[in-house]
Amino acid sequence: MGDDSDRRLPDEPIAILKAAYFRDGADGAAEAAKHMISAATAFLTFQYGPDEARRILEVVGAAQGKAS
Repeated sequence: MGDDSDRRLPDEPIAILKAAYFRDGADGAAEAAKHMISAATAFLTFQYGPDEARRILEVVGAAQGKAS
């Protein structure tokens, strides 16, 4: 599981968002990002439970707040 494919994984969502941006503009890319976040949240909740999913999302939200 520690092969090179693990490191390439973030490129795929970026490529999807770029394609949405070029096809549908900024609003389309933002909508695609919302769908990705929703799907990731559902996966985290299923995989780790609602409390852990909430904790992860709070950490991400805090990091976003520091970046802006």
